[in-house]
Amino acid sequence: MNEQLRNALPHKDTPFFRVLHIIVAFLILLQIINSNLTESSSLGDPTIVGIVTWIHVISGFALIVLGFVMLVWMLVTRGFRYYYSWLTLDFRGITEDIKTFFSLRLPEAHAGGIAALIQGLGVLALLGVALCGGLWFVLNANLGASSVLVRDVLHFHKFLTVFIETYFFAHGAMGLLHIFLTVRDQRKNPVTE
Repeated sequence: MNEQLRNALPHKDTPFFRVLHIIVAFLILLQIINSNLTESSSLGDPTIVGIVTWIHVISGFALIVLGFVMLVWMLVTRGFRYYYSWLTLDFRGITEDIKTFFSLRLPEAHAGGIAALIQGLGVLALLGVALCGGLWFVLNANLGASSVLVRDVLHFHKFLTVFIETYFFAHGAMGLLHIFLTVRDQRKNPVTE
C-alpha cells in the first residue's frame, strides 16, 4: 500500500485502534455474508451449512469480545462525553458539524460531533446485535430451538442486524469518501520535506 493511501486511512496516530477497527470490520462483513447461509438446526450437523453456522457463532462471540475492547479503548482514550455527549443533552458539536455541512465542507472529527456520535452508536449497535446473538446461542443450547423465548431472541437478533448492516455500509461509504478526499487533498497540496 503506498504511503499516501496509508496516511489517508483513519486512526494513523493509534495503530492498535486501526488494526482493531479493520479486524472488526472484516468480521462484521463475514457475518453479513455468511448469515444467509446459516441454519440454527444445523449446529450439530457436519455439513457445509453446519460449518458455516459454527463460523457465524464463533466470529459472533469474537465480535462480543472485540466490541467490548473497542468500547473500553474508546472510553479510556477519549472519554464518555467524546462519543456520547448527546446523552447529556449537549448538542453543540452536532450543531457545529451541521453548520459545516451547510457551508459545503466535511467537518473534522471532534468531541460531541457527528463522527463521534456515529462511532459511538456503531459500537453500541455492534454490541447489541452480538450480545443478542450470543444470548440466543446460550438459550438455544439450554432450552432447545422450539422454545418461544429462543425464537423471540433469534428474531430480535435478526431485527438488530438491520442496524449494524446499515451502519456498516454507511460508515464504510463515509470512510471511503474520507480516504478519497484526503488523497485528493494530498495530491493537490503535496508536503515536501
